[in-house]
Amino acid sequence: MADAPLVSVILTTYNESDRIEIALHSIFAQTMTDYEVVVVDDGSTDDTVDVMRRMGDARVHVVEAGRLGRGGALKRAVEEARGKYVANLDADDEACPDRLAGQSVYLEGHPEVVWLGGGEEMVDNRRGERFVRRYPTDDAAIRRQSAKCIPYSHSAVMFRRSLLEEGLNYDPAQPYLIDFEFFLRVASKHPVANLDEPVVRRNVRGESYFQSSFSTARQNRRLAVLCARAIRRFGLPVSCYVFPMARLAYPLLPGWLKRRIRHSQGLRETELAVGN
Repeated sequence: MADAPLVSVILTTYNESDRIEIALHSIFAQTMTDYEVVVVDDGSTDDTVDVMRRMGDARVHVVEAGRLGRGGALKRAVEEARGKYVANLDADDEACPDRLAGQSVYLEGHPEVVWLGGGEEMVDNRRGERFVRRYPTDDAAIRRQSAKCIPYSHSAVMFRRSLLEEGLNYDPAQPYLIDFEFFLRVASKHPVANLDEPVVRRNVRGESYFQSSFSTARQNRRLAVLCARAIRRFGLPVSCYVFPMARLAYPLLPGWLKRRIRHSQGLRETELAVGN
C-alpha cells in the first residue's frame, strides 16, 4: 500500500463534540509521527464533524458514514485504515504520549502476537474514583482472565490489520461488548498480549452513549455469556464456569467489595488522588 503509515488510529464518534478535540490532541502529542487518524462519524446530530473539520489537520480522515451503529462504525474504520497496525481509541478517552511508539515497537518485535493491549488510568466520574489498572500481560493469563472479565482496555488495543485478510473484523450485528466478541474470535486463532504500563487515560462518564444506553444488569448478562464462550473456545477447566455465574450478581455488590474481588482475580489497581 503506497505511502501507508505504520499505524492507523481509529475513532468512532456519536455526538462527541465536547470530547473529540481532547482525544485527537492526545494523538497529535504522540512521540511517533508515522500514523494516520481515521474517524468514522456514526451519524452525529451535534457539531462533532464540524469540530473536527475546524481543526484542519491533514492527518485526520473523517468518514461521515450515517447511522451504522457502534459495531458497523468500528468495522468501517478498520476497512478504511491503511496502516500495518490499527490502534483503537474511544472518542472520550486520551492516549498517553508513548502509546503508539511503545505498542508498535512491541508488535514489530513479537510477530506472533496479533492483538496488544496495555494498562489504563481510569477516571470514573460516576463514583469519584481515579486509579491505574493493569491487566495480565501474557497470552495464557489473558485467556484465563477471559473467563472472569474483559482482560484488556478497548481504548488501549492495537492489532494487526492483516486480520482483515482472515475475515476477522468487528461484527456489526453485535449490540454491545462488540470488542470482546471480536477479541474472542481473534484469540481463538492467535496469541495476544498486554503491556503492563498504562497507555491510555479512560474516562468513564455516566452520560456517555454506552453507559446511558445499556443497563449494568444487561451488560453483565451479556458479559457472562461471552465469558462462558471464552471458557469453551480456550479449553479452560469446567470449574471456570463459576465465574460467569458469579458475574450476574456482581452489579449488586458494594464498590469496596468489587475492588477487592477485582484485585483477587488478577486486575491490579492502584488508587490515585481524584483531581490530579
